[in-house]
Amino acid sequence: MERVNKILILLFLYGMGLLTGCATDNEPTGQFGQFSGNLLYDLGEHSYRIDLASNEKTDYFNRNTYSLNGWDVSWDGKTRLETSIVTGEFDKVTFKLIDSESLTILKEFVYNNPHGEDRQISGLLSPDKSLILIQPDFDHGIVIIDTEGNVKHHLPMVNDTELTLGDEAIWLSDNSILFTYKEEYILKSEPPYSDIISIREMEYSDWGNLNANPDGTKMSLRIDKHIYLMNADGTGLVQVTESDREEREAVFSPDGKYLLVGANFYPGTFDPGKWDLNIIPADGKMYKVGNNPGPGVEVIRPNGQDHVESATNRMFWR
Repeated sequence: MERVNKILILLFLYGMGLLTGCATDNEPTGQFGQFSGNLLYDLGEHSYRIDLASNEKTDYFNRNTYSLNGWDVSWDGKTRLETSIVTGEFDKVTFKLIDSESLTILKEFVYNNPHGEDRQISGLLSPDKSLILIQPDFDHGIVIIDTEGNVKHHLPMVNDTELTLGDEAIWLSDNSILFTYKEEYILKSEPPYSDIISIREMEYSDWGNLNANPDGTKMSLRIDKHIYLMNADGTGLVQVTESDREEREAVFSPDGKYLLVGANFYPGTFDPGKWDLNIIPADGKMYKVGNNPGPGVEVIRPNGQDHVESATNRMFWR
Protein backbone atom coordinates (compact mmCIF):
# COMPACT_ATOMS: atom_id res chain seq x y z
CA MET A 1 0.00 0.00 0.00
CA GLU A 2 2.83 2.38 0.85
CA ARG A 3 4.44 1.76 -2.57
CA VAL A 4 1.13 2.46 -4.36
CA ASN A 5 0.76 5.77 -2.48
CA LYS A 6 4.29 6.82 -3.49
CA ILE A 7 3.54 6.08 -7.14
CA LEU A 8 0.30 8.09 -6.98
CA ILE A 9 2.12 11.04 -5.39
CA LEU A 10 4.79 10.98 -8.11
CA LEU A 11 2.16 10.84 -10.85
CA PHE A 12 0.32 13.78 -9.26
CA LEU A 13 3.50 15.88 -9.04
CA TYR A 14 4.38 15.08 -12.64
CA GLY A 15 0.91 16.08 -13.79
CA MET A 16 1.18 19.36 -11.90
CA GLY A 17 4.49 20.09 -13.63
CA LEU A 18 6.49 19.93 -10.39
CA LEU A 19 8.62 17.08 -11.65
CA THR A 20 10.07 17.35 -15.14
CA GLY A 21 12.45 15.30 -17.20
CA CYS A 22 15.51 16.64 -18.96
CA ALA A 23 14.77 18.71 -22.07
CA THR A 24 15.58 16.98 -25.32
CA ASP A 25 18.20 18.59 -27.52
CA ASN A 26 15.82 19.60 -30.30
CA GLU A 27 12.81 20.81 -28.33
CA PRO A 28 12.12 24.24 -26.80
CA THR A 29 12.42 24.23 -23.04
CA GLY A 30 10.20 27.17 -22.07
CA GLN A 31 6.54 28.08 -22.50
CA PHE A 32 5.49 30.96 -24.73
CA GLY A 33 3.02 32.03 -22.04
CA GLN A 34 5.87 33.36 -19.92
CA PHE A 35 6.84 35.92 -22.59
CA SER A 36 5.04 39.10 -23.61
CA GLY A 37 5.26 41.54 -26.48
CA ASN A 38 6.05 41.09 -30.16
CA LEU A 39 9.08 39.95 -32.12
CA LEU A 40 9.54 42.24 -35.12
CA TYR A 41 12.05 41.28 -37.79
CA ASP A 42 13.01 41.14 -41.44
CA LEU A 43 13.18 37.90 -43.38
CA GLY A 44 14.26 38.31 -46.98
CA GLU A 45 12.18 41.07 -48.57
CA HIS A 46 9.44 40.93 -45.93
CA SER A 47 8.98 42.15 -42.36
CA TYR A 48 7.04 40.06 -39.86
CA ARG A 49 5.58 40.14 -36.37
CA ILE A 50 5.20 37.22 -33.95
CA ASP A 51 2.75 37.87 -31.11
CA LEU A 52 4.33 35.92 -28.26
CA ALA A 53 0.99 35.62 -26.45
CA SER A 54 -0.49 33.58 -29.30
CA ASN A 55 2.64 32.53 -31.24
CA GLU A 56 0.95 33.82 -34.41
CA LYS A 57 3.13 35.14 -37.24
CA THR A 58 1.73 37.98 -39.39
CA ASP A 59 3.06 40.60 -41.80
CA TYR A 60 4.33 43.65 -39.92
CA PHE A 61 4.55 46.14 -42.78
CA ASN A 62 5.13 46.24 -46.52
CA ARG A 63 8.79 47.06 -46.98
CA ASN A 64 9.94 48.80 -50.16
CA THR A 65 13.31 47.16 -50.61
CA TYR A 66 14.36 49.68 -53.27
CA SER A 67 13.85 52.94 -51.37
CA LEU A 68 13.92 51.92 -47.70
CA ASN A 69 17.31 52.44 -46.04
CA GLY A 70 16.27 51.16 -42.65
CA TRP A 71 13.59 51.08 -39.98
CA ASP A 72 13.37 51.27 -36.21
CA VAL A 73 10.59 50.83 -33.64
CA SER A 74 10.07 52.99 -30.56
CA TRP A 75 10.78 51.35 -27.22
CA ASP A 76 7.05 51.27 -26.43
CA GLY A 77 6.37 49.57 -29.78
CA LYS A 78 3.81 52.17 -30.85
CA THR A 79 5.79 54.11 -33.46
CA ARG A 80 7.85 52.95 -36.42
CA LEU A 81 10.60 55.11 -37.92
CA GLU A 82 11.30 54.57 -41.62
CA THR A 83 14.22 56.13 -43.49
CA SER A 84 14.04 56.19 -47.30
CA ILE A 85 15.97 57.66 -50.19
CA VAL A 86 14.57 60.62 -52.15
CA THR A 87 14.46 59.69 -55.83
CA GLY A 88 16.94 61.71 -57.86
CA GLU A 89 18.61 63.23 -54.78
CA PHE A 90 21.97 62.14 -53.41
CA ASP A 91 22.18 64.16 -50.19
CA LYS A 92 18.58 63.86 -48.95
CA VAL A 93 16.56 61.19 -47.15
CA THR A 94 12.97 61.03 -45.97
CA PHE A 95 12.12 60.22 -42.36
CA LYS A 96 8.61 58.99 -41.54
CA LEU A 97 7.11 58.43 -38.10
CA ILE A 98 4.25 55.95 -38.46
CA ASP A 99 1.69 54.64 -35.96
CA SER A 100 2.44 50.91 -35.76
CA GLU A 101 -1.21 49.83 -35.49
CA SER A 102 -3.20 52.31 -37.59
CA LEU A 103 -0.33 52.88 -40.07
CA THR A 104 -1.11 56.60 -39.92
CA ILE A 105 1.84 58.82 -40.84
CA LEU A 106 2.40 60.89 -37.71
CA LYS A 107 5.20 63.01 -39.13
CA GLU A 108 7.25 63.14 -42.32
CA PHE A 109 10.20 65.32 -43.27
CA VAL A 110 13.12 65.44 -45.70
CA TYR A 111 16.55 65.63 -44.12
CA ASN A 112 19.16 67.45 -46.18
CA ASN A 113 22.46 65.92 -45.11
CA PRO A 114 24.86 68.86 -44.65
CA HIS A 115 27.89 66.63 -44.10
CA GLY A 116 28.25 64.89 -47.44
CA GLU A 117 26.43 63.17 -50.27
CA ASP A 118 25.19 60.05 -48.54
CA ARG A 119 21.61 58.95 -49.04
CA GLN A 120 22.08 55.51 -47.47
CA ILE A 121 21.80 56.78 -43.89
CA SER A 122 19.12 55.59 -41.47
CA GLY A 123 18.05 56.55 -37.98
CA LEU A 124 17.24 55.21 -34.51
CA LEU A 125 14.39 56.76 -32.53
CA SER A 126 15.22 57.90 -29.00
CA PRO A 127 13.35 56.30 -26.07
CA ASP A 128 11.23 59.43 -25.58
CA LYS A 129 10.63 59.67 -29.37
CA SER A 130 11.91 63.26 -29.54
CA LEU A 131 15.24 62.64 -31.30
CA ILE A 132 16.72 60.55 -34.11
CA LEU A 133 20.25 59.15 -33.98
CA ILE A 134 22.02 58.83 -37.34
CA GLN A 135 24.77 56.24 -37.41
CA PRO A 136 28.36 57.18 -38.38
CA ASP A 137 29.48 56.80 -41.98
CA PHE A 138 32.45 57.99 -44.02
CA ASP A 139 31.23 61.61 -44.06
CA HIS A 140 29.45 62.76 -40.92
CA GLY A 141 30.20 60.83 -37.71
CA ILE A 142 27.29 60.76 -35.24
CA VAL A 143 24.41 63.16 -35.89
CA ILE A 144 21.40 63.70 -33.61
CA ILE A 145 18.40 65.47 -35.11
CA ASP A 146 14.93 66.29 -33.79
CA THR A 147 11.73 65.08 -35.43
CA GLU A 148 11.61 68.22 -37.55
CA GLY A 149 14.97 67.47 -39.15
CA ASN A 150 16.97 70.05 -37.21
CA VAL A 151 20.51 69.05 -36.20
CA LYS A 152 20.73 69.15 -32.40
CA HIS A 153 24.20 67.66 -32.02
CA HIS A 154 27.02 66.62 -34.31
CA LEU A 155 29.94 64.49 -33.13
CA PRO A 156 32.32 64.02 -36.09
CA MET A 157 35.38 62.85 -34.16
CA VAL A 158 36.90 61.96 -30.79
CA ASN A 159 40.45 63.06 -29.92
CA ASP A 160 41.11 64.10 -33.52
CA THR A 161 40.07 60.67 -34.84
CA GLU A 162 36.99 60.65 -37.04
CA LEU A 163 34.00 58.45 -36.24
CA THR A 164 33.35 56.51 -39.41
CA LEU A 165 31.54 53.64 -41.07
CA GLY A 166 31.75 50.58 -38.80
CA ASP A 167 31.45 52.57 -35.58
CA GLU A 168 28.15 51.87 -33.82
CA ALA A 169 25.90 54.14 -31.79
CA ILE A 170 22.81 53.22 -29.73
CA TRP A 171 20.41 54.94 -27.36
CA LEU A 172 20.17 54.37 -23.62
CA SER A 173 16.93 54.81 -21.70
CA ASP A 174 17.74 58.37 -20.56
CA ASN A 175 18.60 59.54 -24.12
CA SER A 176 22.31 59.06 -23.48
CA ILE A 177 24.20 57.38 -26.30
CA LEU A 178 26.71 54.54 -26.27
CA PHE A 179 29.08 54.27 -29.20
CA THR A 180 32.15 52.37 -30.31
CA TYR A 181 35.44 54.09 -31.12
CA LYS A 182 38.46 52.88 -33.12
CA GLU A 183 37.29 49.27 -32.63
CA GLU A 184 38.88 49.55 -29.17
CA TYR A 185 36.53 51.42 -26.85
CA ILE A 186 32.91 51.76 -25.77
CA LEU A 187 32.17 55.41 -24.99
CA LYS A 188 29.17 57.20 -23.52
CA SER A 189 27.76 60.71 -23.85
CA GLU A 190 24.84 62.09 -21.85
CA PRO A 191 22.56 64.97 -22.89
CA PRO A 192 23.46 67.65 -23.93
CA TYR A 193 26.27 65.48 -25.39
CA SER A 194 29.07 67.89 -24.52
CA ASP A 195 31.09 65.36 -22.51
CA ILE A 196 32.31 61.86 -23.36
CA ILE A 197 33.38 59.18 -20.90
CA SER A 198 35.00 55.81 -21.51
CA ILE A 199 32.90 52.82 -20.46
CA ARG A 200 35.34 50.05 -21.32
CA GLU A 201 38.43 49.32 -23.36
CA MET A 202 37.75 46.25 -25.52
CA GLU A 203 40.85 44.13 -25.92
CA TYR A 204 39.33 41.86 -28.55
CA SER A 205 39.92 41.64 -32.30
CA ASP A 206 36.26 41.09 -33.25
CA TRP A 207 33.34 42.52 -31.28
CA GLY A 208 30.27 44.72 -31.67
CA ASN A 209 26.47 44.58 -32.08
CA LEU A 210 25.69 46.50 -28.91
CA ASN A 211 22.15 46.55 -27.47
CA ALA A 212 20.90 48.06 -24.20
CA ASN A 213 18.15 46.86 -21.86
CA PRO A 214 15.10 49.09 -21.29
CA ASP A 215 16.23 50.55 -17.95
CA GLY A 216 19.76 51.26 -19.16
CA THR A 217 21.54 49.10 -16.59
CA LYS A 218 22.89 46.36 -18.86
CA MET A 219 24.02 45.82 -22.42
CA SER A 220 24.50 42.84 -24.68
CA LEU A 221 27.25 42.55 -27.25
CA ARG A 222 28.98 40.04 -29.44
CA ILE A 223 32.61 39.13 -28.80
CA ASP A 224 34.08 36.88 -31.47
CA LYS A 225 31.33 34.29 -32.09
CA HIS A 226 29.20 34.54 -28.96
CA ILE A 227 26.99 36.85 -26.87
CA TYR A 228 28.10 38.52 -23.67
CA LEU A 229 26.30 40.59 -21.03
CA MET A 230 27.82 43.56 -19.27
CA ASN A 231 26.72 46.22 -16.82
CA ALA A 232 26.17 49.63 -18.40
CA ASP A 233 29.21 50.98 -16.56
CA GLY A 234 31.46 48.43 -18.29
CA THR A 235 31.80 46.02 -15.37
CA GLY A 236 30.67 42.42 -15.03
CA LEU A 237 31.41 41.16 -18.53
CA VAL A 238 30.21 37.54 -18.83
CA GLN A 239 29.64 35.15 -21.73
CA VAL A 240 26.02 33.95 -21.97
CA THR A 241 25.86 31.87 -25.17
CA GLU A 242 27.81 28.98 -26.63
CA SER A 243 27.21 27.02 -29.82
CA ASP A 244 28.86 25.06 -32.60
CA ARG A 245 28.51 28.08 -34.93
CA GLU A 246 28.18 31.76 -34.03
CA GLU A 247 25.63 34.30 -32.86
CA ARG A 248 25.05 37.70 -34.46
CA GLU A 249 23.48 39.77 -31.67
CA ALA A 250 20.97 39.71 -28.83
CA VAL A 251 18.18 42.18 -28.04
CA PHE A 252 16.40 42.50 -24.70
CA SER A 253 12.76 41.79 -23.95
CA PRO A 254 10.62 44.77 -22.88
CA ASP A 255 10.96 43.74 -19.22
CA GLY A 256 14.70 43.11 -19.55
CA LYS A 257 14.43 39.53 -18.30
CA TYR A 258 15.19 37.74 -21.57
CA LEU A 259 17.34 37.99 -24.67
CA LEU A 260 16.27 37.35 -28.26
CA VAL A 261 19.40 35.83 -29.76
CA GLY A 262 20.34 35.68 -33.42
CA ALA A 263 21.71 32.14 -33.35
CA ASN A 264 23.18 29.84 -36.00
CA PHE A 265 24.40 32.89 -37.90
CA TYR A 266 25.42 32.71 -41.56
CA PRO A 267 27.04 35.99 -42.70
CA GLY A 268 25.94 37.43 -46.03
CA THR A 269 28.14 38.80 -48.81
CA PHE A 270 26.12 41.95 -49.53
CA ASP A 271 23.78 41.95 -46.50
CA PRO A 272 23.98 41.26 -42.75
CA GLY A 273 23.26 37.55 -43.25
CA LYS A 274 20.69 35.18 -41.75
CA TRP A 275 20.14 33.73 -38.29
CA ASP A 276 17.67 31.69 -36.22
CA LEU A 277 15.53 33.15 -33.43
CA ASN A 278 16.23 31.79 -29.94
CA ILE A 279 15.28 33.19 -26.52
CA ILE A 280 17.34 32.80 -23.35
CA PRO A 281 17.05 34.30 -19.85
CA ALA A 282 19.14 37.43 -19.31
CA ASP A 283 20.41 36.09 -15.99
CA GLY A 284 24.14 35.94 -16.72
CA LYS A 285 24.24 32.17 -17.08
CA MET A 286 25.60 30.31 -20.12
CA TYR A 287 23.13 28.78 -22.61
CA LYS A 288 23.74 26.56 -25.61
CA VAL A 289 21.86 28.02 -28.58
CA GLY A 290 21.54 27.30 -32.29
CA ASN A 291 21.77 23.70 -33.45
CA ASN A 292 20.81 21.26 -30.68
CA PRO A 293 19.93 23.95 -28.10
CA GLY A 294 20.33 23.13 -24.45
CA PRO A 295 18.01 23.53 -21.44
CA GLY A 296 16.60 27.01 -20.84
CA VAL A 297 16.55 27.95 -24.54
CA GLU A 298 13.27 28.71 -26.31
CA VAL A 299 13.40 28.03 -30.04
CA ILE A 300 10.98 30.21 -32.00
CA ARG A 301 8.59 28.26 -34.22
CA PRO A 302 5.38 30.13 -35.11
CA ASN A 303 2.11 28.21 -35.19
CA GLY A 304 1.92 25.77 -38.09
CA GLN A 305 5.65 25.87 -38.76
CA ASP A 306 8.00 22.94 -38.15
CA HIS A 307 11.31 24.71 -38.73
CA VAL A 308 12.94 27.33 -36.54
CA GLU A 309 12.07 30.88 -37.59
CA SER A 310 14.90 32.88 -39.15
CA ALA A 311 15.58 36.60 -39.52
CA THR A 312 17.73 38.90 -41.63
CA ASN A 313 18.80 42.54 -41.34
CA ARG A 314 16.76 43.84 -38.35
CA MET A 315 15.11 42.31 -35.28
CA PHE A 316 13.38 43.85 -32.26
CA TRP A 317 11.44 42.75 -29.19
CA ARG A 318 8.76 45.28 -28.34
